[in-house]
Amino acid sequence: MCTPQEIIEKIGCLIIDEAVKKAIKAASYVCHYKANLENLEAEMRRLEDRWEIIERKVREANDHGEEVEAAVSHWQTDVDGMKQSIQRLVGQRTAEQNMHCFVCSCPNIKWRYRLSKLAEERTEAVKKLTQDSHFDEISHHKPPPPELEFPSNENYVTLDSRTPILKAIMDALNDPKVNMIGVHGLGGVGKTRLVEEVRKRMRENGTFKQAPLATVSKNPNVKDIQSKLAGELFFTLDAAADDKIRASRLWDKLSNGEKYLVILDDIWREVDLKAIGIPITEGKTGCKVVLTSRNEGLIKKMKVDRSFQIAELSELEAWTFFKKKVGDSVDSPELYPLASKVCQHCKGLPVAINAIGAALEGKQVHAWKNALDKLESCMLTDIEDIDPSVFASLRVTYDMLNSKDAKSCFLTCCSFPDDGHIPIDDLTRHCVAGRLLAPTPHTLDDARNAVHTVVDTLKSYSLLSDGREGNIVRMHDVIREIGIRIACDEKAFLIADGIRDWPETPENGPSYSVISIRSGNINQLPDELSYPQLHTLIFEYINYPRLKVPDRFLSGMKKLTVLVFNGMCLLPFPSSLGQLANLRMLCLNQCELGDIKILGDLKTKLEVLSLRGSNIEALPPEIGQLTSLLSLDLRECNDLSVIPQGVIFNLTKLEELYIPDRFDKWKATTDKKQDTSSNVSLDELRSLNNQLTTLHIHIPDVLLLPKKQLKFENLKWFKISVGSMFEYSENFPGTSILKLVGIPLKDEFKALVHKAEVLYLQELEGLKKVLHDRADGEEFLNLKYLRVKLCLDLEYLLAKPKSVSFSNLSVLIIQSCGNLRYLFSLSCARGLLQLERLEIKSSPMEEIVGFDGEEDEDELTKKICFSKLKYMLLQELPKIISFYPQKDKIASTDRKFSPHSQSLFNEKVVFPALEELGIYHLPQITQIFDKELFTEESFCQLRDVHLQGCKLLVNVFPSNMLSRLQNLKNISVDFCEKMEVIISMKREEEYDEAESKDNVILLPHLASLRLVDLNNLKSFYSSRCEAQPLFNKQVIFPVLEELEIERLPNITELWDKQSHSVRDKAEFFCQLVLIHVSECEKLMNLIPSSIVPGLQNLVNLKVQNCPNIEVIVFENAKEEVANNGIFVFSQLLDLDIFNMKILKSFCTNSKMSEAQPFFNHQVSFPSLERLTIWDVPSITEIWDNQPLLDTKNKTGSFYKLSYLNIKKCANLVHVFPHYMLSQLQINLDHLVMESCPKVEVIVSKKAKGKEATVKDIIVFRKLMIMMFYGLENLKSFYGEAQLLFDNKVIFPVLDVLEIHGLPNITEIWDKQSLSIQDIAESFCQLVRMQVSECENLMNLIPSNMVPRLQKLRNISVQKCPNIEVVVFENAKEEVANDDIFVFSQVKAINIINMKNLKSFCANSKISEAQPFFNPQVAFPSLETMKIQGVPNITEIWDKQPLLDTKNETVSHKLNLIKIKECGNLVNVFPYYMLPQLQMNLHLLEITNCPKVEVIFSKKANEKEAATKDIIVFQKLWFLRLKDLENLKSFCAEAQLFVVSKDTFPVLEGIYLDEHSEIFRRWTSAK
Repeated sequence: MCTPQEIIEKIGCLIIDEAVKKAIKAASYVCHYKANLENLEAEMRRLEDRWEIIERKVREANDHGEEVEAAVSHWQTDVDGMKQSIQRLVGQRTAEQNMHCFVCSCPNIKWRYRLSKLAEERTEAVKKLTQDSHFDEISHHKPPPPELEFPSNENYVTLDSRTPILKAIMDALNDPKVNMIGVHGLGGVGKTRLVEEVRKRMRENGTFKQAPLATVSKNPNVKDIQSKLAGELFFTLDAAADDKIRASRLWDKLSNGEKYLVILDDIWREVDLKAIGIPITEGKTGCKVVLTSRNEGLIKKMKVDRSFQIAELSELEAWTFFKKKVGDSVDSPELYPLASKVCQHCKGLPVAINAIGAALEGKQVHAWKNALDKLESCMLTDIEDIDPSVFASLRVTYDMLNSKDAKSCFLTCCSFPDDGHIPIDDLTRHCVAGRLLAPTPHTLDDARNAVHTVVDTLKSYSLLSDGREGNIVRMHDVIREIGIRIACDEKAFLIADGIRDWPETPENGPSYSVISIRSGNINQLPDELSYPQLHTLIFEYINYPRLKVPDRFLSGMKKLTVLVFNGMCLLPFPSSLGQLANLRMLCLNQCELGDIKILGDLKTKLEVLSLRGSNIEALPPEIGQLTSLLSLDLRECNDLSVIPQGVIFNLTKLEELYIPDRFDKWKATTDKKQDTSSNVSLDELRSLNNQLTTLHIHIPDVLLLPKKQLKFENLKWFKISVGSMFEYSENFPGTSILKLVGIPLKDEFKALVHKAEVLYLQELEGLKKVLHDRADGEEFLNLKYLRVKLCLDLEYLLAKPKSVSFSNLSVLIIQSCGNLRYLFSLSCARGLLQLERLEIKSSPMEEIVGFDGEEDEDELTKKICFSKLKYMLLQELPKIISFYPQKDKIASTDRKFSPHSQSLFNEKVVFPALEELGIYHLPQITQIFDKELFTEESFCQLRDVHLQGCKLLVNVFPSNMLSRLQNLKNISVDFCEKMEVIISMKREEEYDEAESKDNVILLPHLASLRLVDLNNLKSFYSSRCEAQPLFNKQVIFPVLEELEIERLPNITELWDKQSHSVRDKAEFFCQLVLIHVSECEKLMNLIPSSIVPGLQNLVNLKVQNCPNIEVIVFENAKEEVANNGIFVFSQLLDLDIFNMKILKSFCTNSKMSEAQPFFNHQVSFPSLERLTIWDVPSITEIWDNQPLLDTKNKTGSFYKLSYLNIKKCANLVHVFPHYMLSQLQINLDHLVMESCPKVEVIVSKKAKGKEATVKDIIVFRKLMIMMFYGLENLKSFYGEAQLLFDNKVIFPVLDVLEIHGLPNITEIWDKQSLSIQDIAESFCQLVRMQVSECENLMNLIPSNMVPRLQKLRNISVQKCPNIEVVVFENAKEEVANDDIFVFSQVKAINIINMKNLKSFCANSKISEAQPFFNPQVAFPSLETMKIQGVPNITEIWDKQPLLDTKNETVSHKLNLIKIKECGNLVNVFPYYMLPQLQMNLHLLEITNCPKVEVIFSKKANEKEAATKDIIVFQKLWFLRLKDLENLKSFCAEAQLFVVSKDTFPVLEGIYLDEHSEIFRRWTSAK
């Protein structure tokens, strides 16, 4: 026992040691002052290189109209902040160089110490930013605005019975406990319309980022559903990929942290969501699912959290709805009795009411009587889940179509896929080829007009509805099913989805006239079929690989006029197709094609040919023989590179020509006649000038245009790019699209500029003349989307007074037009009645609305209203002060700015519909909104405000704006240096402090608040009081979910310390899900205890780099703490603490005076899953020595902890107290400890009086990853001996074990044999093992552990100087399996810098020197091996091969070998390894082994001597033999050194010593 004197001496020594360490560290900072700064500058250069790359990609994304990922934007912001920080540091360095000590001329030590320390800290931060810069994605497609995304629901009818269900569904989707809901009801009851309205509203209010919908239908196909969802999410899935791979990509997309609503409509059987790729896992992702079905039982089987029934309309509501459709005329005495009976026959089903009501609207009494008679006589009962009355009403509606064209068109629509989307262009082609229109149109243009007329008729009868885009219509699934029944009964149609066998010709009844099949289940097509009356065949194969078409498959279909194959394989091309003499329409879309010259045989009648999306590489000259062709569609044929000359020229009737967007192989126009082997020139288009109405084409260079001008005046629909092709992301809506880049504006294109719906103009010469110098002001009336970039001759976009140009413009993007003075004239701005999106970037303009040409003083005072503008982005406009400057009303033509300070927006411009406002880098603006005057209706729809880089801006909103911010959801403010408050007081409030304190700042819908790099910010809402929190009691955000605060150096508190009222507690930040606080230098406290009860929805809490915070939760004075004095964070899942230098505790217990653990008994985390604590040097213990809660209560604190990462906690002694094991053993799966130099054990022993018994075994049943780095004093995981893992700690599922820098560990595992079953299972799932820099480690793997390491795949051992063998035999241990240790799954071995290592496994029975791998160890799966810096080995493999039980050499799979710095190695491979290495070796690298004489040694026995001397390394592509001073030959058998192309047939790189013998032989052999 130590005497008091000894104790005092030991304490003194410890204090001195600690002081010496600190002094050495301080001296190191001073001595390495320059090196630290140079390291910082080097790391900063690397970061800036990454920044340039990311910035370029971001610019490209912005150019393409994509939305930059939030993580990328935040990273850019962090880098900008770091740059400023480094610049300040460099400035201090410059100042320091001129400073010296006060008394002498020596350098200023204090400054050097401070700067050096800062440089080292910043270097680590810069490194992390560089590491974080490798993003999976930089940007993503922006979702379409709701009016484009949900056009079919614009006419959604509000019904009293549906309103509470709609609200209940939306409430359920807002409930965090609900992940999946079901909606069920009869077919036609309105399920789809209702859920579409739900997704429309929840997208509009920002609840979900995207809401993809896929119609599943009776025969679900996983690949098809995946493609539909991916399409709605604006990304593509590889069609050839396996369903599981596609599901994984979709899963990743839907679980990326954003909120998604996935709707699966019309399911008929159970759907495997995981197989599709839809993540539904206890609400941990942001994805929720809505299912609709006619079957209530199916909805229950899918285990939805909530289900909702959609019932039929009541009799009264059905009548009200019917009257809305038909009109009030039904109340007349003669119609009412008939109308009421008709309505009753609809059985309250909206689809029936809609259809029959539309058909009878405005009809006379006789029509009503006729309809009622048919309703009463038409009874069909065998359509599954469709009420007979629905069939009757829709049948009557069909019969009332007066036009035969309308009936034919309707039935043709039923043959389209059941997802309901029908392109009108495709419908037109079907009608033309099938001769369904009377009289037969002369041109496709006439046919399209006729089809539009028919479609309008069908829409008026509610048989069709509008689709997402203007040229697409939709058909309700119930209407389609009834239409199919009518078509099958009357027209001998066969329409089937998902069938497994091809249908046979009916024995009784008429032969099919139309067959439309969509399936992925048919494995093989019949060789030959007979359908003598078939005129239309549509077959879409929705699986992969594509289904092969037999050669004679079509031989029995002589009357075929329409043939559509989608997703088929026509290799070789079936000869029977060339015999279809009546074929007028052929579509081979998404097909595998080879030689298609046989299509030339269809020259007499073929009018429509589509090869869209097929893999054709060259169009055969025979296509030019199709002289009746009206439409040629080659869109998305991205492999097409050859269109022979003369093909287009010979298609003299062509009206529609679709060339792939990426085809750029046009030949220059010459006067010489060229043969058909050369490619097409643009001159051939001149032969089509008169009749061509549709053209899709890319012209890479204007020099390719013919000398004689092309005439595009007749074009009505076009997609043309010149100078730069359309990017994949440029999926512009519209039918007339023009992109011109880097060209002079030639006359050919001027007519198209005025016709276009979409214009993309970049670096154009002559644009000013087109836009400004016109005879009238009525051009561009079709224009909806305009993008102008780098057009330097523009001074303004449009200034002509009284102009009506651009009156239909909805999207305007202006970028980098360096001479713009302003954008609009007053009259032009007032004419932008349809403008919905405005983006202005990188321009020197001084104002958006200019005054040139306006002399009327009254005109100058009129307001400008952008009535539909929803999105506005103003970016990098260095001279802008005001959108529409206020100017003095004076008679002089020289108008000057008013003397008072101007705001960006004043009362002269009104934005009643604006939802999103982005203002980036406008350095001259001082205020955004006018404090004094503002139009009441302006900005009242504002939802998102994003500000960045406005250095003179002092506030965001004046308080008089509050009443108009009731819809505000997101605020983000970055890099506004002078910003003092977010919401400023009115002037009268500033003088009446008492009144201002009573004001309540309520933003009822604010969900996200981000404040970053605001150096002068003092408070969210201004107050005359100097010391104030960021949020005082006046600020209430009842639905705020995300709060991010970074680099606010003036903030000392976030929340008011004073208690809040009961009402406040119910509303005060009560919905917060995420809190991130970073780099707030003066912040003293984080969360007052009075706020904790309101944080019960908090899921993620992150605090970093706040040097003055001592506790996270602090008790208020005189505050009574609820819940028995325990602060419960009931929903917190992630807690991250980084670089908090003086942080001592999460919540300080005021009743305890002594040092406290980080988590004491006063705080509880029942849901916490991830805990990260980095660089918190003040904590000595993480958990209290006593339990936080009753450990028998499995809902207590930390029971759900699965991830724990502790790093740089310099004073931490141990991690877990023993009692915590009961919590951690349940879910912990990831444990990482790094740079905690005082930690001696991971799990501390039981408290005194509770010593462990022999039976005490610790089992971590879910721990899969364990990593220990730089734990200088660690002696054991659990215990006192210097044995890392003893038999009392069990890891049955551990997958990864990494041990680095543990100098006190002498052994990892116990040498003793293990018998208990649990112990025997420990480490049996280990896959990767890495050990390095363990100075005192004597042994690695005891032989008794080898049988448990049969799943080990990767072994890495580095810098362990005392290890002599990797696997060592235990004393008295019997080794099984004939003394062979087999590592059956090991694929990679890395042995690096092992100074004393002699053998992988030493054989105790052999006394002489052994090779590294002796016959006692085998690696049958080994693929890669690296041995470096192992000086004691002379041989790697034994001279004799290792034999298995059949006396055959044990094989290996080595394909990559690197051997370096092995000073005593003599030869590398024994000869017997040559045969397998010849077959598998890809890379061989042997360097700096001075004693190596040969790579392959001599033959060792007669069997080897008898082998043929042929060496061919079939797969070796890289060979490096360097610094091998004694190397004489590749193989000791001199005659075998044959080096030629035959020896290394695929060698790409070889590196040899230039002066070596082997180099001489190699060069001479070549």
